[in-house]
Amino acid sequence: MFPRDPQSPSPRSTEREGGLRPFGDPSPVPGGTPSGSPSPLSSSGDDDAAPPRVAVVTDSAAALPDSWLRAFEAAPGFALVDMPVLISGQLYTADESDTLSSLVVALAEGKPVTTSRPAPGQLRAAYRRFEDEGYDAIVSVHLSGELSGTVGAARIARQDIGIPVRIVDTASAGLGQGLGVRAALRAAASGAGIDRVAAAARETAARAQVLIQVRSLETLRRGGRVNPTTAMVGSMFQLKPLLSMADGKIVTVERPVSLPRAKARFMVLAGEALAHAEPDRPVLCIHHVADPHGAREIGEVLMDRCRPDAELVISDLPPVLSAHVGLGTKAAVIEGPTSRPVWHGGRAAQPQS
Repeated sequence: MFPRDPQSPSPRSTEREGGLRPFGDPSPVPGGTPSGSPSPLSSSGDDDAAPPRVAVVTDSAAALPDSWLRAFEAAPGFALVDMPVLISGQLYTADESDTLSSLVVALAEGKPVTTSRPAPGQLRAAYRRFEDEGYDAIVSVHLSGELSGTVGAARIARQDIGIPVRIVDTASAGLGQGLGVRAALRAAASGAGIDRVAAAARETAARAQVLIQVRSLETLRRGGRVNPTTAMVGSMFQLKPLLSMADGKIVTVERPVSLPRAKARFMVLAGEALAHAEPDRPVLCIHHVADPHGAREIGEVLMDRCRPDAELVISDLPPVLSAHVGLGTKAAVIEGPTSRPVWHGGRAAQPQS
């Protein structure tokens, strides 16, 4: 949801390269990851078998809710690298208390806001730490390479590391990426090797459903995520588009002509995906930009109507994503798979009024 660094390679991959010695896991890649646990992490490893130690690194675009982040940081083998935001030329990081409030003011006033990938040195420091702590391998889980140069930064960062570093481009962002991070940590805690940990992240992120409701295309246009003509037409006809992720890119699901219509369709599409989600207790995350009460209301209505057994998560969109979608944005992330995806490339046209 922010512009890609043109100097970074864009193809998405889950890579085997990196490190100075091979590291493999002969066991088959799992078809799924645990769900329905009251804790974001669980471990079922066999201590006597001395399983491989695989660390997981990610970036702040994963939009991890506070409770998940606390649990991940309390467990061994996890690191999160912040992604910077520049507001009127001043650098902010996600751990600064005034970043979000400054961003909200800047967006409201139309001030210039830009974002950047993390510096390779930040990622290298995280990788080096785990190498020094005796880990056998690292899985680095990141947002879509179509939206950011973070995957490219990770490729640079791993070049000096003496253990394998597998880079996973989740082709997603927000908690779509975050679910992949959780799956990777669960797989690592169970004693899985690098192949299975990376596969858990990639497959879980791919199954997550992402639906985004924006009030305007203007902020996305400024960030380079939609072309000026599309934004102009959207403003001319007062379109309030619903968006999703496909092949790592932002795609249009529908183009309602009014905000009430957009809100109604958002509830329908998110509700269908949630009602038909296959996990026993699927995660329903509602992201927001400085509107936690509105997000909670949406989440509770969706649960009451469609899936009372879901695990509701309310999470701020991190500044690095909020900067490109704008004020008033809501996003739903539903843990999949589901038989009713929010976008599959061939959805029939919906009424526009």
